[in-house]
Amino acid sequence: MSLHISDSKLELYFLDSSQLELEEREKIEKHISSCPMCSENFEKVKDYYSFIQKNINEDEVGDSQTAKKILDQNNPVGGSKLLSENKLTVKVYNGNYEIVSAREEPLVKKVEDLIRIYPLRFAGAFGFAGLLIAVFFMMLKPDKKYINPTLAVIKENVLTVYNEMGDVLWKKAVPGIENFRTDLPKNQSNVRGLLLDDLNNDGINELLITGNYSYRGIFASDTIYCFDPSGNIKWKYGCGSFSALNTPNWKHSRWQITDYFVVKSKKEKRLFVIAGTNFAPSKIFELDFNSGKIKQEFYNSGGITAAVLFDVDNDGYDEIILGGINNAFSSAFTAVFEPDSVNGFSPSTELYVPDSLQKNSAVRYILFRATNYMKAVSLTDYNMVNQFLISKEEKTITVYAEEVPGDTEYNGSVLYNFDLDWNVRGVVLSDDFVANYNRLLAKGKVKEPLDSNYTKKLAEGVTFLK
Repeated sequence: MSLHISDSKLELYFLDSSQLELEEREKIEKHISSCPMCSENFEKVKDYYSFIQKNINEDEVGDSQTAKKILDQNNPVGGSKLLSENKLTVKVYNGNYEIVSAREEPLVKKVEDLIRIYPLRFAGAFGFAGLLIAVFFMMLKPDKKYINPTLAVIKENVLTVYNEMGDVLWKKAVPGIENFRTDLPKNQSNVRGLLLDDLNNDGINELLITGNYSYRGIFASDTIYCFDPSGNIKWKYGCGSFSALNTPNWKHSRWQITDYFVVKSKKEKRLFVIAGTNFAPSKIFELDFNSGKIKQEFYNSGGITAAVLFDVDNDGYDEIILGGINNAFSSAFTAVFEPDSVNGFSPSTELYVPDSLQKNSAVRYILFRATNYMKAVSLTDYNMVNQFLISKEEKTITVYAEEVPGDTEYNGSVLYNFDLDWNVRGVVLSDDFVANYNRLLAKGKVKEPLDSNYTKKLAEGVTFLK
């Protein structure tokens, strides 16, 4: 008996069958024609996206939230009572009343219901004129001058873009991309889904989007897509070439974009993209958003898992601070770059990067050695920088080094606090690190107690390669 086709494969076949090999497409077509269950599932997939495309640009005149705001403005502090009346709700307060529909209906239909139920209330010329004015303003489209996208939200496979007035500019189906909002930080895995920024300095934001690791849907994970304020694709560019270096551990398959951001340098505004593969290495590169060419790039012998912008040298321009893993030294790392100069290869061993290529433009490249706690509980041989905490008031940078990456049972982080000259001000152990470590200490799996000497050794173990 043949296996059924997965929903994700059916979805990919329907949305963009060109991503599949010809042999696989033919196999899917043959299976669908002979398998009632898969044929039914395929019809459901087609119906789902047909529904999205049909309803994606529906008018928002009947927005219940707008109705609620209008009612609340007329509601005195004294409160109100609700009385049910068939499919309508009568809202009564201080002898006045309003009709609230319990379902979404077109505005004209609601007006008809109001006149039918309460004809005396709309009999006067003033009341009728007021009604016409209300209808007019409710049906107005967003002012043409308010075309600047200022918020983008992905929710349940639909991208909605709003202007500064909160009006919907456009919607688009984005199957396979996780929920994301441009007004919130990146998600817990430090992966960005959307970015709004004025790339060409014309006062109007462009919207950048990329696919995700699942390879589902119509947006590729190795490509940046740029939309104009009307929702049309202006351009789409990939990640460029891959430098095949002499290590047995690097099995490059396809770039996966994890982050992208715009930074203003001393010369111009620049767009940077961070990408990696299933195996090392990763790279950060500047993408020319006019030509699609890669202007500069830096390879790291391991993953880049965190990035933040901060004016470290107080010259009025942000530096790029990266964090992640250096496979060559089995250590967490932090690197600092001036945006005008981001190139080369990370410090490494000859196994990972030839000596002739081990040059880069980093202002700083710092290693954080793994703890004995990590070595006692982890199946991996490395720790990882996964977050930065910036304090502009105290002028400090705190680096979070996760000692057991991806292991929820043995969570534990070491926090390295630096001043802006990158001097170590102190080392703090996270609460879960302390709790888990003390349990290991009680069982005799680690020998060294957690005291001031322990954190002092960690501070002294910070290695500055640049």
